[in-house]
Amino acid sequence: MFVYGPAPAPLAMLRGRHRQRLLVHAQRSVELQSIMRAWLGDLEFPRGVRVGVDVDPYSFL
Repeated sequence: MFVYGPAPAPLAMLRGRHRQRLLVHAQRSVELQSIMRAWLGDLEFPRGVRVGVDVDPYSFL
């Protein structure tokens, strides 16, 4: 499994919000969704921070 980023999104500022992105690349045999769910579930985010996960994105915009 490889993690690339964080890096500013191509549209780094959208509707007044800063955006970052990570790309997680793994073999199909890896249960990536459960790994991501467990990892994000253990983190505490400050108020006002939104986190979204896109599985198999068509583009990174």
